[in-house]
Amino acid sequence: MSQANIDFVVDGYRRYNARDRSQEWPPDDELVHWTDVPEYQAAREDPDSATHRGIGAIRAQFARWHEAYPDLRVEVLDAWASDKDVVAWVQFAGHGAGSGIPIEMVLAHVYILEDGKIARIVEYFDRAEALRSIGL
Repeated sequence: MSQANIDFVVDGYRRYNARDRSQEWPPDDELVHWTDVPEYQAAREDPDSATHRGIGAIRAQFARWHEAYPDLRVEVLDAWASDKDVVAWVQFAGHGAGSGIPIEMVLAHVYILEDGKIARIVEYFDRAEALRSIGL
């Protein structure tokens, strides 16, 4: 089960990176992978730290990222799983929309899955803390 969950999460990044950033994310054809009221929680150290509840709020968060970094890519560097939850150690990379200045950031995304769907994604800047959050 855990390898299947890792594959599910990693494939989501592949699909994300393959999409046009001018389109909303997650798109309607991806909603089958999300629970009815999912959450995305930005890291507490992030200046824009907040919990985004529901697909509309999550789409708005992604839209802000895409506006600021139109060529944003998120690559999985490593991934681990407990019975059902996944930690993805990821690298964000892109260029500022106005400045062209490159950005690069590495952090953890913790995926809390319910019945094989994304219920919650939580960001951590500390890999060990992310792993502990799912019992690893």
